[in-house]
Amino acid sequence: MPRKKETPGARRKTVERRVRNMPGRTRTAIIVAVVLFVGTFLIHFMGQTLLPARENAITDWRFVCAADSGAIEGDLSSYQQATGENRVSKAFGAPYMRLQYTLPASREDFRLVLRTAHNPLRVEIDGEQVLDNGYGTQSFTGGSYQSITVPGGEARELDVYLYAPLAFSLEAYVEPAEISAFESFSQYIGFGVSLSLILLGAGLFVLGLCLAGRSGHIRRLLLLSVTVLCGGAAGMLYTYAQATALLTAPYWFPVQLLTQMLLMMLVYTTILSCHGRALRHAAVWIPAAIVCALIPLFQTAWAVRVAAVVMTAAQLFIAIRANGVFADAASEETPHMGAMRGLLIYAALVGLYNTCGLFLGLGLMSGYLFYGSIALMCVVMFVIYCRQVVYLDVKKQERVQQMRADSAWLEDVANLISEALRQKEERPFLIEIARSLSGIIEKNAELGGESVDVHASIGVRAGDEFEEIYNDGQVEKCDYQVIYEHLDRQEKKILIGRTSADMLFQQDSHSAVIHLENILYGVGAETENIMKAAFLNLSTVYQNFSLRHDVSDIQEELFINLATVVEQKSRSTRSHLIIVSALSYELCMELGMEEERARLISLAAMTHDIGKIAVPESILEKEGALDPPELEQMKQHTQVGYNILSLQKGAFFETAAMIALEHHENFDGSGYLGLQGGQIDPAARLVRVVDAVDALLSRRSYKEPWAAEDVKRYIAEQRDILFDPAIADAFLSCADALLALRERILSEDESR
Repeated sequence: MPRKKETPGARRKTVERRVRNMPGRTRTAIIVAVVLFVGTFLIHFMGQTLLPARENAITDWRFVCAADSGAIEGDLSSYQQATGENRVSKAFGAPYMRLQYTLPASREDFRLVLRTAHNPLRVEIDGEQVLDNGYGTQSFTGGSYQSITVPGGEARELDVYLYAPLAFSLEAYVEPAEISAFESFSQYIGFGVSLSLILLGAGLFVLGLCLAGRSGHIRRLLLLSVTVLCGGAAGMLYTYAQATALLTAPYWFPVQLLTQMLLMMLVYTTILSCHGRALRHAAVWIPAAIVCALIPLFQTAWAVRVAAVVMTAAQLFIAIRANGVFADAASEETPHMGAMRGLLIYAALVGLYNTCGLFLGLGLMSGYLFYGSIALMCVVMFVIYCRQVVYLDVKKQERVQQMRADSAWLEDVANLISEALRQKEERPFLIEIARSLSGIIEKNAELGGESVDVHASIGVRAGDEFEEIYNDGQVEKCDYQVIYEHLDRQEKKILIGRTSADMLFQQDSHSAVIHLENILYGVGAETENIMKAAFLNLSTVYQNFSLRHDVSDIQEELFINLATVVEQKSRSTRSHLIIVSALSYELCMELGMEEERARLISLAAMTHDIGKIAVPESILEKEGALDPPELEQMKQHTQVGYNILSLQKGAFFETAAMIALEHHENFDGSGYLGLQGGQIDPAARLVRVVDAVDALLSRRSYKEPWAAEDVKRYIAEQRDILFDPAIADAFLSCADALLALRERILSEDESR
C-alpha cells in the first residue's frame, strides 16, 4: 500500500521523526566528506604555495602583466620583482605575461625546464627565439612540460612570453643536460601512482570476477574496477603531459579535461550503482554531462568555461538528488548507506572545486592528488561492495531460511485443510483433523531435535452426553463434558496448554471436542500458530458441514475467512476486504468484463494480503518507516500468500495466488518483484488500484486518512507510473460512485 504522499500534519510528524532518527547518520556522512576534502585541499594548497621550490628552481623573476600582447613587447621599463617567498602571480583581466631572468654563466650545457598550466609560450634567450608553442595563436597547449637545451657560456637574458586566458602557473628550473628524457620522466611520482592505479584496477577486476561469480553483483564490482583502471589511464596521460614534451598539440589539453570530466561521471555512476533507485533518480544528468564534456574540444577558453558551468550544475544535481535518495533508503539491498553518502559528498566537493576553479581561472587541483582521491574513493567503495556481497549473501540465506520456516506451517495448514475437505462425512472429517494435527506436532518436534508421540481422542456430543468416536489407544479417561463446559463459555473455542490442547467444534445442535495430549516438550510458537489457524478455518467448515456445500465453495470460504483473521492482526476490520472486493467488482464491470470474471476477481481480491499471517504484529502496527529488515520481512508477504493459495486447485485460487503475489507491482517496474506493464497479471493490476485507494482513504498507524479529491489527484498523477493507465482511467471515470459505495459499506459496518 502506498506511503508516498501524506497530509500536511502527517508529513510534519514524518519530518520530525526523520529529524530525530536521521541526523546522526547525516552529520557523520557530511563530517567525513568535509574532513576528507579539507585534508585533500590542504595537501593541494601546501604543494602549490607552502612547499619550498626545488633545487635549481628559478623564482626571482621580473615580470609584467597586460591585457594586450603589444604592451609587454620591447624593453621592460617597469616590472614586479618575484622572490622565493613571493612568487609570480597573474593580474585579473591581464592574460598576457612577460617574465625575465638573467641566466648565470655556465661552463657546461644545461637543460631549462618550464612547466605551466597548459599556457602557450614564446621563449627568447638574448633576443633570439628558442621556443614557440602557439603563443599569440592558441588559447592553450597540449602539454605542460617544455624542455630547452642551453649551451654553456656567459650570462644571458631569458625572456618568457606567456598567454593564460584560464589558469596560470609557472615552474622553471635547470638540470644537467646529460640526464636523459626517460630518467627525468621516471623521477615524477605521478608515473608510479598512475601505474599503481592501473595494476590496482586490474587486480580489483580479477577479484571482482571471483566474488561476483557467486554473489550476482558483477555489475557493481566490474564498474568499480573499470573506474580504477580509467583513473590510472587518465593519470598516466596527465603524467605524460606534466613530465614530457610528447603531448604538444593543442587538442591534448581538452582531451585531458574530457578524461577528467568523464572520470568524474564514472565515479558518480559507480557510487550511485550501489542503490538502483538513486541511479534512476540522479543519473539523468550523466548522459547530458558527457555530451557537454565534449565542448572543450572546440579549443577555446569560452568553450572550456561553458563545459565547467554545465559540469558544475550536473554535479550539484546528481549530489543533491542522490543524497536525498540515500537518506531515504530503507532496504536491506542498500547497507552501508552512510559511507556511500560520505563518498558521494566528497566526490562532489572535489569535482566542484575543479570545475569552479576551471571556470574562474584559479587552476585545477593537482592531477596526482585528484587521481589519488579517486583511487581512495574506489578502494573504500570496493571494501563496501565486498561487505555488501558477504552481508547480502548471508542475509539472503537467512531470509530464505526464515521464509521457509514462516511458510512451512502455513503449508501444513493448507495441506491439513485439503485432506480434511476430502472427507464427506462428519466423523472421518474430525478424525482426519486429529491425526493430521498429531502428525504436524510430531514433525515439528523432530525438526527441533526432539521426539514425541502425541495422543489424540475425539468426543461427539449427542444430547447431554459425549460419545467417544476416536481414541488412538493412549488417551485415558478424557472428560469431554468438562472441556465442553469450559470452552463453551469462552469466545475462542480453543485452549492450548503447556503439553495439551483442546478444540470445540460446534453446529446448531451438535458439538465435538478434539483432545491432544503428551506434547512432552511444550507447544512452540509455530505449532500454536498451526493449531489456531487450522481451527479457525476448519470450525467454519464444520459449522456448514451439514449443508454439504461443494468442496470448492468451502475452500473459498475458509480462505476468505483466513484472510479476515489476517486483516484483524493489523487492527483493521473485515470492511477493508469487503471494500476491496466490492470496488474490484464495480471496476471490472466498468472495464467491460463479463460478470462471472468480475465476480471471480472480486472474491479473489479478498485474499490479497493473506500472506501477512507470517508478518509479526509489531511490524504491521509500527508507526513510521520500517527498518530495512522489517521492510524486507513485510515484502515477503506477497510470496507467502502465493505459496498458500497456489497449493489449491481451481480458477479462484489461480486468480487469488497471482493477485497475492503481484498486487504490489508498479506499472513502471519499481515494485517488489520488478515486473512491468503487461508482465503484471491483469487482476493484480486492478487490485493494485483499489487497494491503494482504500489504503489512502483509511487511517493507518503511519498516516492520517486522505481527502477524496487528493486520492483522485494521486491516481491521476501516478497513472502510467504506479498504476495501469487503462485501469486508472476507468477508476477516475466512476470515482464518485465507487467512493460513495465505500462510504455505504463503512456505514453498514459501523451500524452492526
